[in-house]
Amino acid sequence: MRPLIGITTSVNMRDYETQDQSVVMIPENYPKAVKEAGGIPLLISECGDPNELLDILDGLIISGGRDINPRIYGEELHEKTTDIDNQQDQWEVSLIEGAIDRDLPLLCVCRGHQLLCAIRGGKLFQHLPTTKGFENHGETGGKWSNHKIQLIPGSLIYDILGEEVIGNSGHHQGVFDAGDLNVVGRTTDGLIEAVELQSCRFLISVQWHPEMCGHKEIFERLIAVSSD
Repeated sequence: MRPLIGITTSVNMRDYETQDQSVVMIPENYPKAVKEAGGIPLLISECGDPNELLDILDGLIISGGRDINPRIYGEELHEKTTDIDNQQDQWEVSLIEGAIDRDLPLLCVCRGHQLLCAIRGGKLFQHLPTTKGFENHGETGGKWSNHKIQLIPGSLIYDILGEEVIGNSGHHQGVFDAGDLNVVGRTTDGLIEAVELQSCRFLISVQWHPEMCGHKEIFERLIAVSSD
């Protein structure tokens, strides 16, 4: 039986069958990466009790998307932090905490990476283009750029991808404090791009999008661990 991997989704207003329809969305790259790695992708939306859901999953991906509410990490809203959803934040926090409690294999991507760091005691830069030292970190606002990420020897992600990878940037926020997580990857400008929690058998969190960058090895390892 192939492992069942939950992938979080976002709800957005789109013209779909009718104008201004509330639509559950996820880029196809996520389920495609899971399928190609040998897993069964299950797209999940908010469904009440997270424990019932986590009990049937073999692994979990917290996907990218909108900003998180900075009140989670004790800050006020920045003028550029405009797309937030408190209900989505609360739902995904419960999933992350439940997965860690169960030692369920967990991959956090982009928004998921930021949310994980925030609830583990970390903090974010709310707008990199106006943050000293990170003005040229990468593209934002629907545009994308690439940059190098140095990975730390001895980490799980180093074992999977090696010393250096090319990741992408389309994010206007970033982690500057990872709380109690182990920082295992940074870009050349110093931004935290990868963290792990070594007490878990598999918890990798990255700022870039491995499902877009072709880093299939991360998904293959997630599936392998989820199959145990």
